[in-house]
Amino acid sequence: MRLLEARLVLKSPAVITQKRLERGFVKPADYVPGSMLRGAILAAMYRAGRLSIDDLRREREEPSLLASPAYPVIKNSKSMPATPFMFYCRRRDTIVDFTVEAAKKLARGEEPELLLHRECEEPLKPIHGSLVARDGHELRRVSLETYRSTSVAIGKDRGTAMRGMLFDYEAIVEGAEFWSWILAPDWLKPSTIEVVVGRGASRGFGWAELGLEPAVERAPGENVFIALSPLIPLKRLEWREYSVSLARVYGRVEELQAGWEYGSGFRPFVKVARRGSIIITSGVSCPQEVLLAGLPVKTGDTWLTGFNVFVPLAEYQKTVGG
Repeated sequence: MRLLEARLVLKSPAVITQKRLERGFVKPADYVPGSMLRGAILAAMYRAGRLSIDDLRREREEPSLLASPAYPVIKNSKSMPATPFMFYCRRRDTIVDFTVEAAKKLARGEEPELLLHRECEEPLKPIHGSLVARDGHELRRVSLETYRSTSVAIGKDRGTAMRGMLFDYEAIVEGAEFWSWILAPDWLKPSTIEVVVGRGASRGFGWAELGLEPAVERAPGENVFIALSPLIPLKRLEWREYSVSLARVYGRVEELQAGWEYGSGFRPFVKVARRGSIIITSGVSCPQEVLLAGLPVKTGDTWLTGFNVFVPLAEYQKTVGG
């Protein structure tokens, strides 16, 4: 297996939403879930004849392809989720970052205190989990350009619009770019492939170009990480011969529906620490390549992928730190 860095560029608008209403899909997500990107790659390889039905069945039973969530690239800058110690200052219209100071205290077993912006001495607005990216020397919140369309169902018998059958779609615009890490088995090589993400492929939504390049090799050694995805806060995460023991996770806990799987329907709801949470580990027996693509977790007969992505604090700070 090898770690690849992926760039996903939308060639048509993509319907990747957080909410489904009676009349359609609205509130677009600001990222591509890791499980969705993984499924898109598997489907593309199957369409190209590179994988068989038996290969897909084996991937379902014991995954070998893993993908981190894909986050937007803004003006050539990668975005990442904000930690619990990043705040928005309304008066200065800027983001204040106390992540390093807080992480050092957590690693020593101390409790970080609430902080005021030294320049304006007023309470700050938490942005934990929001996406942030570098814009020159400033740290800015990230938002994606979207548009909303309404369509009507066409009756097959008369070929005309059906009364009361309006559907709304809110989509991410064509041209949006995302980045991700992919843990690739031997059958996936550095290349450029066409994939489909999100809903509505039959209507032309979600077609994208996925470029795969070898990732830079990284040296192990840190015990402080940032969760680049929702984190299932177990004391010990295990996959194959790899394991990570968690000493502490600092971040807000929420309940998340873990997606949908072809052939078995919706995956279960799980409690997770929000993306951007700070992780203190007590033992890591796992290569960086696996940590950056996310350790899968099995619940019943289902593998949950796209979770438990660990990025070392130093690399996180180099990318988006304040």
